[in-house]
Formats: sequence, C-alpha cells, structure tokens
Amino acid sequence: SADQSRKDLANLSQPSEYIFSSPPRGDGAMEITYFKPVADYLTKVTGKKFVYKYSDNWLAYQSNMQKDVYDLVFDGPHFVSWRIAHRGHEPLVKIPGDFIFVFLTRKDNNSIQALGNLAGRTVCGHAPPNQGTLHLYNMFTNPARQPQLVEIQGWRNIYKEMMAGKCVGSVVPLKIYKELDPDGNNTKVLHITRAAPGQAFTASKRIPADIRAKIAEALMSADGQAATAKLREQYPSKPYIRATKQEYDGEDVLLKDSFGFDS
Repeated sequence: SADQSRKDLANLSQPSEYIFSSPPRGDGAMEITYFKPVADYLTKVTGKKFVYKYSDNWLAYQSNMQKDVYDLVFDGPHFVSWRIAHRGHEPLVKIPGDFIFVFLTRKDNNSIQALGNLAGRTVCGHAPPNQGTLHLYNMFTNPARQPQLVEIQGWRNIYKEMMAGKCVGSVVPLKIYKELDPDGNNTKVLHITRAAPGQAFTASKRIPADIRAKIAEALMSADGQAATAKLREQYPSKPYIRATKQEYDGEDVLLKDSFGFDS
C-alpha cells in the first residue's frame, strides 16, 4: 500500500545506529564506563541502536562535531549552543544549576591584584577549547597581552599547581573553588564569569522527534538515573532536568576564535 511504502522509505532514511559521543576528557577505558551504560540504556528504551564512540583527541572531536557526525552528544554549554545554532541540534536534558568559573591567584601574591595583571603571566588551566580557558582568552583579546596558558589536566590539579607556584593564576569552576578554599583563606578571586546553563545532551535532526522525546523522558526517569549514575558521579549532578534552546542562546560566543566554529 502507499502508506506502507512511505513507512518503508522512512525506515530506509533513518540510520541503522545512532552515534553518541562526548569530549575526550580522560582515558578512553574510563570514559566508556561512564557513557556506554547510557548508550545501552537508550537502546533498550527506544528500540533504536545507540553506540558510544570515544574521541581520541580534541581535534577529532571538534572535527566530527563540525561535520555533524554525532547524533547524540553530552558536553558543555558553548558546544551545545553552537550545535543548536549551526547544526540544528535540539537540547534534551541538562545538569541543573549554573556553570560559573572563577579566576584565582594566591593570596600572598601581591603582584596580582586585578584580572588585568594576568596579562603575559602564567595561568594554569585546561587546554582549549575547554570552557574556562575560552573565557580566559575572551577576556584578553589582544594576542600580545594574553596570559601564558600552562596546561594541566583536572580542576583540582589546576588549583594545586597554582598553589605550588607552577603558575600565578588559575581558572576553575566556582563549585570546585568553594570545595578547595571555602573560606577564601588561601586565594584571591580576580574575576567571576557570568552564569551559564549546565552541560546537556543534544540530539541531531536525524533522530526523529518521537525518539528525542523518549530519550529526554528516559534520562529523567528513575531507571535513567541508574543508567547515568557513574556519569553523574564523574560530573557531579543531581538528576537531569529538561533543557531549552533559549537558555543556551549566545553561549557559542566563546568559540568565535576557535578553528572551524565560524559556520
């Protein structure tokens, strides 16, 4: 029948599997333990095959994102915003609460009294395009007066290395800072960034609307909390809540000088 033919054509146009990915923040084997249970759970609840693909490095991750290789992605608000604006992704669920960064120096460092004093000085942080590092670059737009980034892996390590004298400043999430120096006895806060929405899952246009809705509901359910337990432990989070396009609008400004994110 004509109806059956249309259904057959629709099935042919859909991928046999959906690729799920996230930034290469750590060792591949560990990342798989966080994300594979999520892919397996979504396969079970949607009846569609979801496969987690680890990215070996940031260049590969960015390139695949720009080429719209990924069907489902979990990452930071600047990337979420860019995919919504440039690749037609829909945000599904997010980590509740705001994402805020602080720029720090040691309390006993009298040569650093304001954010501008970091120009030309060493700052510990993650390699770009980490969100905190992009905030740093966006505040020092003159290439001749940018701080010198000392790349460190891990927020707590970034703070630790600054305190040990490896750099004069650092950029860390506000939540981590409150954990490490709750009374502000050891550091000076030079700048606090504006609040951004939390990390989120986004889905490409290749995933039909009804499947996107199922994914969102599944990730917020009790079973979804169990499936994402290791992930939420690694990226500390209460149960996920719905995300909207509007709250991520403009967050991609941080990527304006990053290669390949201009279109």
